[in-house]
Parts: sequence; C-alpha cells; structure tokens
Amino acid sequence: MTQSKAYQLVAKTLSELGHDTIFGLLGSGNFQFTDSFARDFGGRFVWVRHESGAVAAAATYAQVTGRLGIACVHQGPGVTNTLTTLTHAVRERQPVLLLAGETSRGIVVNQTIDLPAFAAAAGARIVQVKDVGNVIDAIAHATETALRDQIPVVVGIPVDIQQEEAEWHELPAPASRNTPRGRPSDEDISRAADLIEASTRPLVLAGRGAVLADARTSLEALGDRIGSLFGTSLVANGFFSGNPLSVGVCGGFSSELVPEIVPQADLVLAFGATLNQWTTMHSTLIDRSKVIQCDTEEAAIGVNGPVQLALIGDAAETAAALLAELERRGHSSSGFRGTDVELQLKAFVAAEQYEEVVEDGVVDPRSFVVALDRLLPQERTVTYDSGHFHWFPTPYVSVPDAAGFVAAQGFQSVGIGLGVAVGAAVARPDRTVLLCIGDGGTLMGLGDLDAIIGQNLNVVVAVFNDGAYGAEVHHFEPMGFSAEHITLGDRDLAGVAKALGGQAATIRSIAELEQSVSDWKEQGGGPLLLDCKVNPRVRSERLQEAFRRH
Repeated sequence: MTQSKAYQLVAKTLSELGHDTIFGLLGSGNFQFTDSFARDFGGRFVWVRHESGAVAAAATYAQVTGRLGIACVHQGPGVTNTLTTLTHAVRERQPVLLLAGETSRGIVVNQTIDLPAFAAAAGARIVQVKDVGNVIDAIAHATETALRDQIPVVVGIPVDIQQEEAEWHELPAPASRNTPRGRPSDEDISRAADLIEASTRPLVLAGRGAVLADARTSLEALGDRIGSLFGTSLVANGFFSGNPLSVGVCGGFSSELVPEIVPQADLVLAFGATLNQWTTMHSTLIDRSKVIQCDTEEAAIGVNGPVQLALIGDAAETAAALLAELERRGHSSSGFRGTDVELQLKAFVAAEQYEEVVEDGVVDPRSFVVALDRLLPQERTVTYDSGHFHWFPTPYVSVPDAAGFVAAQGFQSVGIGLGVAVGAAVARPDRTVLLCIGDGGTLMGLGDLDAIIGQNLNVVVAVFNDGAYGAEVHHFEPMGFSAEHITLGDRDLAGVAKALGGQAATIRSIAELEQSVSDWKEQGGGPLLLDCKVNPRVRSERLQEAFRRH
C-alpha cells in the first residue's frame, strides 16, 4: 500500500473528519501539514500575524458555527504565544484543536518546552503524537475529545515524526452525537411546577446552556404560559431577540431598566446559566432563594451561590416537561402580562435614557454605539475586546440572535478582539462583524488588523480612542492617583489602517461617522476602521461597581 509522510496524514485526517478551515501562523513546525491541508485537500488556511490571534479566531469560529475550531502554531514560542487565548478558550468552553509543532524527540534545544505542563496551565487537554503509527488516531481522538467535552485540546506533533512515513488506515468510528437529552425526574418536575404555581411574576433566564440546547421555542412556550419576562446572561445575548417581553442581558452589562424590573420577579427559572456575579450584579439583581436552576451538569448547580431548586437536565427538554406538567394541572398565569412592568418594558428605549455629554472634537461613547447600531446592517455579528469602553455597547447595540454575539470575556483579556473578529468574519461571511475595541487593545493586537485588511474580511473595527487605558484611569484617578503612566496619548489609528491598505476614518462627530459608514456601504463593505476620539470624561458607573466588587 502507498505510504505517506506523517504531515500528509495529519492533513488527510482533518479533511476526512470534515474540517475545512485552519487559523494560524506558519513556521517550520506546522508548515507542511498546513500546506498539505490546503493544497492536497482543498482546506482553507486563514492567516494571522500573532499566534494569539489564531486561537482567538478558532475559538470564535467554534462558538459561531458550532463546529470544531482549529488553530496551528510553530513549536516553542509559537505555542507559548497562545497561552492567553488558549486560557480564554478554556474559560469559554469552546471546542478548539491547537495543532502545535514540537521539537524532535530525544533532543533539547532552545524551543523545547514541556507541552503537557503548558496545556495544564491553561486548563486544556493534551494529546501527544508519540510515533508515526498513532498520528491518525491521535488527531481523531483529540478532535472527538474537543467536541464531546467542549474543551480545547493541544496536539503536539514532533517535527521528526512529521517526516516519517506510514500507511493510511480508516478512521475509528466517532461516537454518536444523537444521544438522548436528559431531563429531570418526574418528582423534580412536580416540585418545580409547585413553585411556578405559587409564583405571580416569574422570569425565564437563559444562559449558554440554553443556546447550545436550541431551547428558545421551549422556553418561550413555557414563559408564555406562566406570564414570565425573558432575559439572558451576557454570553446568551440575542437569544430572545425580537421578543417584546425580553429585558435583554441581565447583570452588569444590562440596560438601565433591568435593575428596576428584574428584582420584581418572585421566581427566576435559570436554564443553562450559572448565575455568576456579573449576571446577578453581585447578588443585588436576583434573590438566590427564589431560583430554580436547570443545567446538564450537576457541578454547575449552585456553583455561584445557593438556589431554591436544582433541575439536572437539558434546557429544552426540561422546559417542555415543565410545560406538559403545567398543562396537565390546568395551570396558567398572566404573570407580568398586562402589568405596568410590561408597559414600561415595551416603551423603554435605551438610547433615550442617558444625557449626552457634548464637547467639541470628541464623541460621547454612548452616542457612538447608538449611531453604530442605527447605521450598520442589522445582519451582524457583534463582539468586543476588554476595557472601559466595553460597558457601553451591549444595552444599545442589537444583535439578530445568539450566534450574532461573541462576548470574548472568558478571560477578560485586553488585546484579543482583532483575532476574535477574524474568526467571526470567517464563520459568518454573510454578516458584517462589528468589533468594539479600545485604543489600548487595538495597539496590543495590532498585527491582526493586517489579517483583517489583508484578507478583505467584512469587519468594522470601532475604536474607542481615549488615548489611555481608560479602565485604570477611571478607577485610580478618583482615588487620588496620577494617571501619568496610563495616559499614553492619542494615536492616528486611522492612519495606521490606511497604511495597511484599509478603509478608515477619524471620527470626531456623529456626522463624520454617518458619512464614513455611507462611503463604506457605497464601496461594498469589507474592512473599515473607525478611529473615534471618545470623550475621556464619560465614565461608566458599571465599571466602578465592578472594581468595588472585584
């Protein structure tokens, strides 16, 4: 039988498993199997300028598509450059395959690292190719593990093994993903129904578990029967888009209306949401003694505080079972329906709730995001980096569905947003990506602005440029500290984007923003950087709350 080089077997295995996209930066440790994947098997290679961006892009691709995200890097420093975004992918629980070159077996050189220890530091799994005979099975096993357990897996492939030869063999049959979805016991469903019957103003709260279970229809049917309002955690933003009884995101990233309405709920049915400090606004928003928490994982129940009742099961199946039990009992309730709260919710417009700060030459960051929401296509994927600015977009920028939002807050890292935008644009090329990012994050990950422009990705990079690391400024200045070392001055980021061949504009007024977006639309979209000089005096009160409770 014909033998192939191990690097060709890596490429063929990925192709046979149905994967067609790899994000990466090439070096000698990963060049050949990536080149074979593209040339011999028709795969797509999406390049980045920093390995960190490769994993950020792969994790985002996985989240948006529901498929495996694949990144590839060179050995040694190529691997260690991914530590931040690999940790981010672990915290986000995304199925990512990180194919990493390793130095040759039996020798120690400058680029030799302890790959298992590296993976463990990030919380990822590790699979190492020990010899040419297990290349195929190792890749297949790593892929299966990443998808089954929703976790990144690092695969180390020594460069000497990549040059050895072996015969192709058929892939092991993957485990079936059509396993029955779990649902709570009849006794637990009955107990939950008792609590629902006793409530008068319930709230159905969806988290990522509800998104993964595709539970919207079931949750809305349940909510409609009991008269509930609907809300989401940050990571499930968009799940109830278009529902007039949705309060949107609950917690620190919410609108000003949420702290007024949500505490009025006398029962919260949380599906696939762990109710962390952000979602509950440090337990000021949701009374944990009034929570029914449903999750597929028992360990997730009560992890951030006690709850009244735990339901172990799939979100969609559990909601359907609760609905069936309530129907059997003949119970329905108007709940919040027909109340002043419903009228208040339906009349609420977030963009009308703040007093704009008007100064020459700078833009109120809230007005910036309100205008972006109005001007950009509604079919969009919204994401943002970390920083002071990231408290502003969520209440004002709509998303079409849960797949149209990527929080990128798993590790709360500054500087990964450009890589995230690459993955979002590749995952859904039919949607415009809106990346909100600070000047600090832009400069930290600047290389991947070139990846966006150079590959003509449909990304609008909205830079909130205050010439500083604004989160630290707004935290420490009120305490009497000098901001000298964190106020680094304005930079012409539009000029940088133009130098890279992209379309860009400096924004000092909403009129300039409107003109720039109009010009961009006339040219057919593609990459656009908006270097908006935001007013540094506009401070997010939510940031102050976050720092007080950090």
